Amino acid sequence: MRKRASAAILALSSAFLGLATMALADGAILRLMSQQDTRVLEQFDTRRAAAITLARGLPDAAAVATLEQVLAGRVLSFDDGYDPSGAWQCRYLKLGGDPVLSVYGWFSCRVFDDGAGWVIEKTTGSQRSRGRLYRLTEDRLLYLGALHYAAEAPMWFGDDPARNHMAVLTRLDDGRMRLEFPAPLAESDFDILEFMP
Repeated sequence: MRKRASAAILALSSAFLGLATMALADGAILRLMSQQDTRVLEQFDTRRAAAITLARGLPDAAAVATLEQVLAGRVLSFDDGYDPSGAWQCRYLKLGGDPVLSVYGWFSCRVFDDGAGWVIEKTTGSQRSRGRLYRLTEDRLLYLGALHYAAEAPMWFGDDPARNHMAVLTRLDDGRMRLEFPAPLAESDFDILEFMP
């Protein structure tokens, strides 16, 4: 198990060091990530597939149709000068838990460069978040963020480990993005935050 975690850390280190413009690309972010974080990241595709398969079996045709719409689209590279900065509409789909699939309404999110790299913020709703993006592959970025509530000041990943959350961002050919959380903090087994321009 330690060998697998070490391999994941080495792979992440190589990815971060290869993207000089991202915050904490010197590897400091790796010291913030726990072994559990790296294990969850290794399991991302497996967790995603299991949650989607379960949700697709629901009798709620409207909710499943929304899920299929969110999952549609061809994934594009982030390595072609793409800049996601700006205001976005965003909505959660929560998979697993009770009910197995929940589709939420639209909230406001934004993406901006704070001088150290891209930051994502969910700025409305009772549960909000803020975090930084790091390169995993040409078409996947790692989001390391922190949950905060509307009455609280935003936090960063690592400020309170109980509020840490991690996701993978993909860019789609229809202008949308998907931020997918393989281990949500509560209520579900897998979350998708869809971004609509």
